[in-house]
Amino acid sequence: MSENLLQQLQYYLKWDPNEGTKCAVAKKFSALTPEGFNDSLFEELKLLLGKRLQFGTAGLRGNMGPGYNSMNDLVVLQTTQGLLQYLVEVDGRSNLENKGIVIGYDHRSQGTLSSKQFARMVAAVFIGKGIKVYLLEDFVPTPFVAFAVRYLQCAGGIMITASHNPKQDNGYKLYWSNGAQIIPPHDVGIAQAILSNLEPWQAYNYSDEAILTHRLATNVTSTIADAYFASISALCDRKAANGKCPLQIAYTAMHGVGAQWVEKALQVFGFPDSAIHWVASQRQPDPEFSTVRFPNPEEKGALDEAIKLANATSGCTLILANDPDADRLAVAEKLSSGDGWRVFTGNELGVLLGYWQIKRWKAVHNNSSSNSSVAGADSVFKLP
Repeated sequence: MSENLLQQLQYYLKWDPNEGTKCAVAKKFSALTPEGFNDSLFEELKLLLGKRLQFGTAGLRGNMGPGYNSMNDLVVLQTTQGLLQYLVEVDGRSNLENKGIVIGYDHRSQGTLSSKQFARMVAAVFIGKGIKVYLLEDFVPTPFVAFAVRYLQCAGGIMITASHNPKQDNGYKLYWSNGAQIIPPHDVGIAQAILSNLEPWQAYNYSDEAILTHRLATNVTSTIADAYFASISALCDRKAANGKCPLQIAYTAMHGVGAQWVEKALQVFGFPDSAIHWVASQRQPDPEFSTVRFPNPEEKGALDEAIKLANATSGCTLILANDPDADRLAVAEKLSSGDGWRVFTGNELGVLLGYWQIKRWKAVHNNSSSNSSVAGADSVFKLP
């Protein structure tokens, strides 16, 4: 074993606060005796300890497991220390203390690792440096974090989720003070700060009790949910028409967090409960994603359960599907022949939404073509 790899191993065993992942690495190392040296085991250790998950504009994403090349408590700790240091450098400590940070998480878990536990570690690192944290509890959709950053005027927000990745993965999404995911050069600056702050600054207590009862931690889930739905309610100018909606719609949360929040959003927009049919087998958050191999609604086969429900429901011609962290929407429409379904691409949905916005603008402005951009779009969409 190279001297560098041995040093990384020693650091990992010293720093990792999670006994499960620490023991997994220690066990692999102990099996590397001179008498029973195993090349494949050695290569596995090199993969776990010889490289790190790369931080980029999308944050981190990888499988949950031991080592620097996976999502685990230590990697989340190191990433958060680097992020905190970078925020201090670019925004100043006093600004960071005044603004605070938002933290949300989804339902993913595997062994001794989970999104909730990672979120607790993030909170512990910020609290450890005197920074207030706003907590979004009980499995929230990713858009809540982005919204909360702007609503609370925070320095940033972190969402622990792997979005639509397979069940073994997890991730660390970072939102800047403008509510958007980070762009260069912040990604490079944060990545460098992580590498400069790998050793834990202290022994963190990231238990539920320690975080939830801390004076610097505030549970803002209800506040943000109420504000979010009030905000989107202001966008609805057809509530009465929605209440008479003739459509029958099948919805799936894809084993993710979306169902309760989508249900609320549909109520806010005035859609009758009788119009929505829930895919029961995929409604509750399930870290095993037990009915899909790949929980991305755009993947082939992911909508099978929703299609089955829609086909069995009289008059159901539309399917709506979220990915597990509810920041992605898929839509499918029953073919006019009644035989099969058309799943729209993201680009097609963009065109449909654009068409609708322009049509609504024309209705409100009595078909005025005084706005050249709208008049131009009129011909592109061939509006009646």
